[in-house]
Amino acid sequence: MPAMEFCIGTCAKIDQIGMVKQAEDLGVSHFGVGEGPLLFSDPYQFLALAARDTSTINIGTMVTNPLTRIAPVTANSIATLHALAPGRTFFGIGTANNALRSMGKKPARIDQLMDHIRVTKGLLEKETVEHELHGETTPVRFLDTESGWYHAERVPIWVACGGPKGLAAAAQYADAIVYCLGPNADMIGLIRRELDKAVADAGRAPGSVKLVGLTWFYNTKAGETWEDAITQGFGSGPISSCLTNAGMMNGHVEELGADIVNASTQAAMAYLGDPTAADAPHYLDVWANYLRGLDPAHKPLITKQLVDYWALYGTKDEIQDKVALMTSSGVDMVQVFLSNPFTAQRDIADIGATVLAD
Repeated sequence: MPAMEFCIGTCAKIDQIGMVKQAEDLGVSHFGVGEGPLLFSDPYQFLALAARDTSTINIGTMVTNPLTRIAPVTANSIATLHALAPGRTFFGIGTANNALRSMGKKPARIDQLMDHIRVTKGLLEKETVEHELHGETTPVRFLDTESGWYHAERVPIWVACGGPKGLAAAAQYADAIVYCLGPNADMIGLIRRELDKAVADAGRAPGSVKLVGLTWFYNTKAGETWEDAITQGFGSGPISSCLTNAGMMNGHVEELGADIVNASTQAAMAYLGDPTAADAPHYLDVWANYLRGLDPAHKPLITKQLVDYWALYGTKDEIQDKVALMTSSGVDMVQVFLSNPFTAQRDIADIGATVLAD
């Protein structure tokens, strides 16, 4: 296959900095790490070390959020990373699904997300912006812009979102939208259409916002099946795609088909369970297994139908065909999110041997 933009996302695991250099050497163009204070290492310390060890790969948060850091702190962290990796830093942000839910808190509202992006973007572009904190609004700006650590070049903004409201809001600022998608032309076409409409409604030029399709990966070996892809590879990942897409899918049942909409919705609801039930698991126990491979409790929820719809798996030829389908259907950049850091080195090598291979 020809050279292409391709992104890997994973959690920040500070003892695995080498996987960013490994990805760069294989031709991966972007690498992002997530933020979960109770779940992972700190993303900015991870990315600073990755910046030191690499020279061409684009690096950034995948994703930070508006609630665990105030916007001036986010802007400072991104600006500092950009000083370490000038011209190859991106700012990825979302509503903090795992970062907040693992604390027993609710994710951010869309208006909180958008305001955080507004302030961070303005500060990065040397503007004075209004910032609200504890009920008080004050003007803020970077006060030390001449010392060499601060660069005013524009940092691309990536927004992870789901649903029409999220798309409409994110299209105001984003250079790229990160959306959970798999190798299915109907779902990709729907999101591409909704994104293009949101971009037009925001008064921006057609094609000015990239669609990054986040999916789950496993390269099956001889004799392995879709079930091995779950147990040995992406684990509970497809359920995350079901959760993210439930609202959008239920608004387009006729277009997508009742079968896959119902299957995805039912899996998402079973995954969440009833938090009011007497035997409901504690949130600390639920999130203790997040992105650590397959939680055995989830295996009955993950069917072949869902794996085929949401995941990038199979032999080299099958994977390349699925990537081609995703890009021809409207995805500008494919992203694999590695759902198990303990197999990350293997999976990155397999991405190089399949997705990025000639």
